[in-house]
Amino acid sequence: MDLVLHLRGFVAVAEELSVSEAALRLGLDQPLLSRRLRTLERELDVELVDRARRQIALTPDGAALLPRARHLVEQADHLVRTVRDADPATVTLAVPPESDPAVLARLLSLLDDAQLAVHLTSADGDEPRPDHSWTVSNCEPASARWTVRLGASPAPGGSDRPCRMSGLRPRRGGPARPLLVLPHDLDPPQGERVHAAADAAGLSPALIRASPPHTAFAEALAGRAILLCTAAEARRHGLSWAPLADPPLLRGYRLVEREPLPAALAGRPLRTRCLRLLGEAVSSEPDSPADGRSASATASATPSAATAAADAGAPAPDETGPDETGPDEAGRSKGRT
Repeated sequence: MDLVLHLRGFVAVAEELSVSEAALRLGLDQPLLSRRLRTLERELDVELVDRARRQIALTPDGAALLPRARHLVEQADHLVRTVRDADPATVTLAVPPESDPAVLARLLSLLDDAQLAVHLTSADGDEPRPDHSWTVSNCEPASARWTVRLGASPAPGGSDRPCRMSGLRPRRGGPARPLLVLPHDLDPPQGERVHAAADAAGLSPALIRASPPHTAFAEALAGRAILLCTAAEARRHGLSWAPLADPPLLRGYRLVEREPLPAALAGRPLRTRCLRLLGEAVSSEPDSPADGRSASATASATPSAATAAADAGAPAPDETGPDETGPDEAGRSKGRT
């Protein structure tokens, strides 16, 4: 068990007196934070939180632990900052295969100008990332740092106006063109949304297929299939595109940081500029402060509260991979989002 990581979660819950608010603050899924809290309680063999009330409260043991937990977390953060400031290690930047190469080139030039050693690689695998790394990966849109809308390509009728999933049904007497979906957009829970929208629109499940990008875009360009993708991906291949609107379907991206990072990359203004370019690379839209609209109401990349906080200079929340205790773990002592 990573004691500092679990204590960090406990401190957030103790200060917010809400697991859901603490999870939002740390950038974690609520069930994961709840598991961490229970794991810590089992490890210490005490009950830290009284869950019997409408609003949770600290037990006497929890209240006694809180100042010590805060001190330990602060000391761990200080240690990380000290090592980071002294270590000019190469930063590994892992991005999704669909990222815009032109925007990534601008990002690399920016990092080169800052005299930072950067290794660019793909984030399409599940292998653990080393320390000194940023990884942009697909995630649940509700907890994403960046989101981008999915749509149909080529656009039904050649129009870029929002279309309904029901408009993708085969016309009577016409060919039954399949609806191709890129593999990461069919991973749970995103794939469940795609299938639910297709079911509601009366699309046969047999028409929905996962397809690698190179074959999916070839089929769409040949007019043999409709492809579910982003506007940027469609433009890159010369295809028309129309956003889906019944309901909108979003692709989400998160940023996982594994510390220590070089001091220049951990602080503003370089960090803010890099994050904006990363958001633009995965969405091909500028990353701008959240304006209060819901994620489902915007057709372009929309940063989450985590992005707005980072741009405002607030500390970035924690993030983690799927394994709570394995090598992919990325809490604030080993990673942030």
